[in-house]
Formats: sequence, C-alpha cells, structure tokens
Amino acid sequence: MDKSPPKKETTDIESEGTGWQCRRPRINRSLLPVKASYLFYIGALVTLFPVIPVYLSYLGLSPSQIGLIRGAEPFLDFLVSPVWGSMADKFSIHQNLVLVNVFGVGGAYFSTIFVPGSGQYNVTPENGTDQITGDQAADHWSRTKGTFVACLILIACGQMFNAGVVPLLDANTELVVKPHKGASYGRQRLWGSMGGMIFSVLAGAIMDLYAKKPFFLHEYSPAYVIFLFFIVLTVIPVWKMKFAPHKPPETIFRSAGVIFKSPRIVAFFLVMMTFGFSYGQVDTFKFLFLDQLGAPHILRSLCPAANCLAELFLLYYSKQIIWRIGHENAFMLVLAAYAVRFLAYSFLWNPWWILPVELLHGFCFGILWPNVTSFCVAVAPPGMAATMQSIAFALTAGLSEGIGTILGGLFYERFGSRNLFRAMAGACVLVLITYRIFCCFVEPIEPGSGGKTKEDSPTQNEKNDTKLAQTKA
Repeated sequence: MDKSPPKKETTDIESEGTGWQCRRPRINRSLLPVKASYLFYIGALVTLFPVIPVYLSYLGLSPSQIGLIRGAEPFLDFLVSPVWGSMADKFSIHQNLVLVNVFGVGGAYFSTIFVPGSGQYNVTPENGTDQITGDQAADHWSRTKGTFVACLILIACGQMFNAGVVPLLDANTELVVKPHKGASYGRQRLWGSMGGMIFSVLAGAIMDLYAKKPFFLHEYSPAYVIFLFFIVLTVIPVWKMKFAPHKPPETIFRSAGVIFKSPRIVAFFLVMMTFGFSYGQVDTFKFLFLDQLGAPHILRSLCPAANCLAELFLLYYSKQIIWRIGHENAFMLVLAAYAVRFLAYSFLWNPWWILPVELLHGFCFGILWPNVTSFCVAVAPPGMAATMQSIAFALTAGLSEGIGTILGGLFYERFGSRNLFRAMAGACVLVLITYRIFCCFVEPIEPGSGGKTKEDSPTQNEKNDTKLAQTKA
C-alpha cells in the first residue's frame, strides 16, 4: 500500500504568510510558459494587425480590394484550422505544429513590408455623389493588380499558419490548467491582453515619432519590426511549454460527426457565426473609419489597448461569470454588446470618443472566448479537444468572418461606413431576439455540465449505478 503523502494541488497564484503577516504572491512556474506565449504572440499580432488595412490603403488598394484580402483570411481559417487540429490530434504533434505555425506567421506577414505600392487610394467620386463610376473602378483595378495579388498571397499564407496557433494553444491551455486549483483559461489568456495593451501603445507612439522623419521604407515600418521581434520571442515559451498528455482517437471522422448531433451544439455554432460576421466588420472597417476621421497613429494603437484593458477584468472572472449566467445568457450578453458598439460607431464624429466604446470589447471577447473554449473542451469526444476547438475557430473566425468582411467591404464602398455600422447593429438585435425565442423552447445549457441540460444530465443515482456496473464488470 502506498503511504506517501498526497500531492498538494498547486494554484495559479498562491500566497505566502499566515495571520496578519504580509503575503507575497507565488506564481505557479509550470504555467509561466503558457502566460508568456500569450503575452508575446498576442502582443505581436495586436502590434501589426490594426495597421494592415491602413497600410493596404497606403499601397493604393481600394476598400473593396482590402475587403477581399481580409475576407480571404477567414475563409482560409475555415478550411485550414480543422486540418491543423485534426493533424495534431491524429499524430499527437501539438507542440511541433504550434512552433512551425508561429514561424510561418512571422515570415509571411513581415514580407508584406516589401510589397511595392501604386500610390495612395484617391479615386474621387463624380457628379457630386458618394459613388464612383464603373470606369473609375476598372481603371483602378488594372493599375493596382500586381500590388493586390502580392498582398493577397502573403497575407493568405500568414493567416493559414495563424489558423493553427490560437486553437491549439487554447485547447492545450484548457487542459493543462485543470490540475491547478484556482487556475483557469481566462487567467492565462489575460496575459495576451496585457501584451496587446502594452505593445500596441508602444508601437503607436514609435510610429508617430518615426512618421516625422522616416528613414526605412515607410512610416509603418516600426510596427513590422516590433511584430517580428515578438514573434521570435514567442518561440521560446512555446518550446518550454508542457503540453497535456494526449491519446489519439481511433476514428477521428466518426468522432467528429458526434459533435453535430445535439441541437444545442448546432445552435451554438450558428450563433458563433454571427459573432464572426460582426468581428469581420470591426476588425477591418473600424480602422478605415478612423482614418476617414483623421485619427493619428497613436489612436489606432490605443484602440487595441482599450480592448485589452477591458478584457483583463472579464477574462480574470470569466469562469465565475459563465458559471453563474450560463452559456446562452453569455452569448446574448455578447450580442447586446456588439449591437451597442456598432450603433455607437455610427454616431462618432470626434475619433477620440471611440476609446470608451472600445471597452465593450471586454464582453465581445473577454466573456465570449473563454465560454467557447470551456464549452468545446467539455463537449468534445475523447482525444478531440483540439479538433473541436479548431472547428469552432474555423466557423467563427473563418467562414462567417470571411463572408462578413467581403460583404462589408462592398456595403462600405457603396453606402458608407455609418450605414454599415447601423445595419450591423440591427442585425445583432435581430439575432438576439431570435436566439432568445429559441431559448424559450429549448432547455438552456446548464453551466459546468459539459453542454447538457438538467434533464439530460445523469442523476447521482444513475452515476452510482454506472460505477457499480463498471465494478462488477
């Protein structure tokens, strides 16, 4: 009989000292690589990604061309992300795939700094209207064809690699924090928000200083250099990170089919597609709108900083909030936040007033994504957590975001930015009402139950009978 003392459960952050003594926090060192990976990788993305739409406009591309490029990224997510997740689960090579993809993201996106431009986009509408003619559009497309193709290829390659980083990291984080009391996915992921908040502001300030007298390529060069620096730093913690033990599923495609049998899970994916559609508008056209309002570089960097600041609090308490209000109510809360956010955008005239509006991103991500991650891990068949996470990522940041970005670019160019944001606010309200009606007829998912309702969850007697049967067997 083993008489060794029981192992003590480690916590994410413990305190030393007793009674009235001053307590010093002690961080669980085994989770430090997880925190550092999010810190550097998200910090790198937030440094460069807000600059890309404005940089593409600087190269001479039109809003519809920018919409097509940014719209291609999510479609690649939709196609590639499940492949990365399935490969990782099938061959148990999660860490190797993350490392390869991080290098790919850095190389592909950084290469866009060398794409030759064709002059600032300045097609002037005729006849005193806000619309350009067909001849003007055709002439512009022929003049910028080479720039458009080069940017499309490089950004598409970068996004294909990016599609394999976040889902694999998220799935692994949700698994490795389970043995640690007090730890949660949100409390690891908030370090990514901290990186985004700090590094984006740093990049914006440097860009404003550099723009006064640029000496290398163009005024957007600092964002690219900082991005590459933090991508390289990301490799170190990923290399040191402990990945959860994994047993490959015997039949991966049959197991994947089980995911879509529950109406509650299907509804979950459909609502997630609405979030992807909404995020496609915010991620691309918010920054073009700020450029129209004459916003300085520092403001474009302060927007991600405000997003990250709002995320910190809600990510830290996301586990408790989701447990209390439930999955469906959390989704409806995010839909309401998106509706208010879009409506506020449409009434902005002073670009600096966007900063308080950006605090709503705390709900749009800080509540949404921890809910998605915990739900996916809970309902996934054995050995398919990464696959489930990749499917959710593909539908949200893939198919729906791609459709939203392409349609948004066409709508933006024809009807203007304010009308686009007001239409999106109305769409979010409509989905919110529809989903609320759906929830009146379908039993809500009980928090912490792995996606099951109260009537589907086994009772304690049933659990005891199952254990007894297993013992007899």
